[in-house]
Amino acid sequence: MPPETVQLQIPFQVLVEAISSLKIEEKRLLWQLLNAEIDRAETNQLSPVRIQNNNGTDYQPIGEILTVEEIRDRYPREWVLIADTESDDLWNVIRGEVLAHSPEREEIDRALTKFQDIRSISIEYTGPIPDEYSVL
Repeated sequence: MPPETVQLQIPFQVLVEAISSLKIEEKRLLWQLLNAEIDRAETNQLSPVRIQNNNGTDYQPIGEILTVEEIRDRYPREWVLIADTESDDLWNVIRGEVLAHSPEREEIDRALTKFQDIRSISIEYTGPIPDEYSVL
């Protein structure tokens, strides 16, 4: 038997007031639920994310936005050029659009010249780092 559902329409201000009356433990639980829902929604969206270009215009991703884990799974042991739409405090890519991929690093370097106006771009290798490379 499928679970019964109820759809409510609650004015936003009423919801805000109800949240403010919650106990701290209930607010934390709500915070966790909302964060999980936001993460799920961002992962599934095709990306209205805008990346500011060096020339002041917005770069609009035209492809699929993937997490780093999805990129590694899809392009194993390849060099990947990523327009990152989200990164952490240490500039590690969290998710982005794959602009180019190849097992050959030189091809990625050539592709990089086509995307000079994207401010936030990263080159990642999805396999073990070769001994002859240094990582910054």
